[in-house]
Amino acid sequence: MAAVRTGIDISPTTITAAQVRVTDSRWVVLAHASMNRRSSGPVLDREDAIALESLLFRRGFASAPCVISAPENAIRSTTLELPPIKSGAPIDQLARAEFARRHKLDAHGFELSYWALPASGQSLHVMAVGCETGPTDEAIVALESAGLLVAGVDDSTRALGRVLASVPTLATVRVGARLDAWGASIVVLHHGTVLYMRSPNGLVLGRDAIEHAEAAQRLAGEIDACVAFARHRSRSHAPASVSVLGQAAQNDVLMDMLGQRFGDALAQPVAPDGSPLDPALAVAVGLTLLEDLA
Repeated sequence: MAAVRTGIDISPTTITAAQVRVTDSRWVVLAHASMNRRSSGPVLDREDAIALESLLFRRGFASAPCVISAPENAIRSTTLELPPIKSGAPIDQLARAEFARRHKLDAHGFELSYWALPASGQSLHVMAVGCETGPTDEAIVALESAGLLVAGVDDSTRALGRVLASVPTLATVRVGARLDAWGASIVVLHHGTVLYMRSPNGLVLGRDAIEHAEAAQRLAGEIDACVAFARHRSRSHAPASVSVLGQAAQNDVLMDMLGQRFGDALAQPVAPDGSPLDPALAVAVGLTLLEDLA
């Protein structure tokens, strides 16, 4: 059964929206729009929300449930080692308690999601992502006061992973690197499962060719480290693909350097029909693919 959803990717400087028709096995972008934020800060305010609602109306977006990216300062992630499921231990409670302890959070002040990772031994190894409800609720209130219905919230990096999982490649390890003027994020998938997420501190696209080249060199090093980690974690020399998203994907200096470094391993995301996907829309599209969304 088809569903129409709107993904809203909220970065520190811009908001990108994509309206997508989603079925069990396919999706298609119906409309998209982007705007510069009028305010600064990690949390969307009402002024930006009103401007966004007006933009979506003018661009022909239908009224549909929205899935938004969580504020950057609300997201925490880590790996956890838990008792095996067959032990009968209260896994959900233990995961929440350990996550709260590690990040010094109120055990009731965040939503938690986790999934199993490849591992040897009896313990359950999981990747866990927590989203603090305080700043997230502020963004939801702002958007709903502007007339938009928020049906879900997700980490933008994990949303990127959903789109990467559909890239046509034989690679076992897939690395997605998003690089913009405001920052960077990297996600690593192994057989379609998110294995690792990282936001390299201080890595930005820069303003000129020299800074672009410096960013490309550092990003390449980060990607190499992620591939090495994934191969170590899976205990195999798995083939890897690399996808570059965000403003970096439109930067000739950076893409030329990464092309020389990774060659045929570069594989940009595409839509299910095989057409190229605008790299700026990857996160917004991935948000609409959030699982278990009513």
